[in-house]
Amino acid sequence: MRTNVLLLTLAAALPACSRDSDDADGGTAENTAAVCFDGFDNDKDGAVDCGDPDCRAVCTDGGGGGAGGTMGGNGIVPPGTPDPAKYEATDALCGNGVDDDGDGFADCDDYSCQYSPVVSNCPHGAESSNAACADGQDNDGNGFTDCADFGCARNPWVNVCPNTEATDANCSDGLDNDENGFVDCDDRACTSASVSVCRGNEGGFCMDDVDNDKDGQADCDDSDCGNAAHCGGSGMTGGGGGGGGGGAIPPAKDPPPPPFNADGQESSDALCGNGIDDDGDGRVDCGDYHCTYNPGVTVCPPREGARENSDATCGDGVDNDDNGKADCDDWACSQNPWVTVCPGESSDVLCANGQDDDDNGFGDCQDFSCSKNPMVSVCGESEAGFCGDGWDNDYDGQTDCDDEDCAEAGFCAR
Repeated sequence: MRTNVLLLTLAAALPACSRDSDDADGGTAENTAAVCFDGFDNDKDGAVDCGDPDCRAVCTDGGGGGAGGTMGGNGIVPPGTPDPAKYEATDALCGNGVDDDGDGFADCDDYSCQYSPVVSNCPHGAESSNAACADGQDNDGNGFTDCADFGCARNPWVNVCPNTEATDANCSDGLDNDENGFVDCDDRACTSASVSVCRGNEGGFCMDDVDNDKDGQADCDDSDCGNAAHCGGSGMTGGGGGGGGGGAIPPAKDPPPPPFNADGQESSDALCGNGIDDDGDGRVDCGDYHCTYNPGVTVCPPREGARENSDATCGDGVDNDDNGKADCDDWACSQNPWVTVCPGESSDVLCANGQDDDDNGFGDCQDFSCSKNPMVSVCGESEAGFCGDGWDNDYDGQTDCDDEDCAEAGFCAR
């Protein structure tokens, strides 16, 4: 009896064991903001950050679920992510009816408002917070889970997706962080609204105290920010492409661009294997979408699987290139001028006709499927990338090699 009493006494004197306490192998409790947003499995229980039940109280997400998202973020700004006050990313700035940061999108049409965790007056995608991006669920029902969803991977206020290439740091480190074959500014992820280092324009980053385009002028001192309300501009926009709402569709371009023709593009086995940037877009051979999107080019093998870049492979219900996106959900299909089975607004003709062809509320260059498509020329301000097609793509009166934009193009050096 005396032995049992002694054992009970010793047990009572020992501290209680808990999953929140340091593990025997050196783990650290995962139950504070500092460790619940750092991207590590601190307590070594196999669950990371907001995917760990120990972090539930810290990561409680007020955004809710549903494919359309709900009003309101969770009010938690993860450590190491941007200060919302330096972006169009607070309730005050996202409800004043003007384009504060000069990116062409006002209030809830601006991704910064949709993604910011401290904005409560704009719809938030159900997969756009640390909690929702680490729970192993497709919260918004769009077919992409956690870090495979752009709402996670391209959101500056989500830091549980360590391999994303959609941050300024990862888009300027010389590495292929997401292992998709494209490095830094050659990667489409680096055209994200949250990335500044791949732009030649300060617009959209007029409040962050940084010279983003490295032209010697920061924020309001840069003429790029002339329309930004933060800098005293009108802040007026004609609509957006960042979210819902849309606006006035711009008139059709005159003259209208010709139908797509691969002739004159960097888009053949010969041109895609000669080691030269023929069209002057800064991308060489198989790093150029004119090469990888053309189903007739054979010298650019896919990383894995088979290329998904033709009517046949974009309509077979199969994820041929094993990138997690099948058929028209894959940009190699939906933004590919060689593919006709994917309805959308993704060609020069459709992006210059003054219509909202895909009925998403955004017409022509206000639609990201036009303005961010490397195969569309009419929404840019440069001839580069289209220096051999016989067309004045940027409407500046100079065509192909007569345009100084094409000074580095191999087409113009011959």
